[in-house]
Amino acid sequence: METAEKRIAYIYSQAAAMLAELAGMQVENSTRERDGQTWVYGAQAFFDLPVRFGITHNQVIDYLRDP
Repeated sequence: METAEKRIAYIYSQAAAMLAELAGMQVENSTRERDGQTWVYGAQAFFDLPVRFGITHNQVIDYLRDP
């Protein structure tokens, strides 16, 4: 059985990984904008990140509930 601390640590690690990907997406968009190109990542790509990393509000609440 996982402890609450381990579950919270996992959520933090997912959040950190998501923020790293988000930063890369922002840099890519900025680089393309500077070069006069269109963005690679639109708003929906950014909105989808929490879902992809399993850290939406409901996903976190479900994960933290006692099994």
